[in-house]
Amino acid sequence: MDIQNFIDCINKNCRKSVNSMFNLSLFNNNYNLRNYTIDGTSYAVNKDGSVKVLYWFDNFWLFLGIKFIKTSKRKETQITISLSVFQGEDSDSRKCQLFRAEWDDYDNPNEPHPQPHWHITSNQVHENTFNDHADDFNESEFLEKFNNGERRAFDVENIHFAMNGDWDNSGNHVHKIENEKQIVNWLQGMLDHIRTELSNL
Repeated sequence: MDIQNFIDCINKNCRKSVNSMFNLSLFNNNYNLRNYTIDGTSYAVNKDGSVKVLYWFDNFWLFLGIKFIKTSKRKETQITISLSVFQGEDSDSRKCQLFRAEWDDYDNPNEPHPQPHWHITSNQVHENTFNDHADDFNESEFLEKFNNGERRAFDVENIHFAMNGDWDNSGNHVHKIENEKQIVNWLQGMLDHIRTELSNL
């Protein structure tokens, strides 16, 4: 796989769905790992900590990271992709992560998680309730009161919601990454779809 050609192809096609500023560049490079991330203009927090995000439209922001990991097994390259959508203003020190799409191409026939998949990372009701009462008591007291109430907080963030299970053809929940064109089409199609849905809110 020609990794740089792959990244160039993603940049060219995703600019059509995002804006002319969309660009993935090399963030980390060593013998076993090449990590590309979006050239962001503002900061947000995701599962890996602080990341730079790119303005998309309205008050929505994007993060995209793609890792190419060399495996000792048959000297193959595994690909992991993570795309997050955030909401907030440029001046917000902590933008709200709404959801994340991931596709991990692990060489594991018993992979327990569907590939690709969604993570729902935001519960606006819980977050807004906390923000409304943040000055009344500290966080641990708030969570204790919230979780001991009639409605307990149910965290869905760790659920891998299947995006493209192959159940109707093979009964399998994993789609392997076969080629670069497949990923470019997936990213561009997903971005177009997400924008349509967010624009209709």
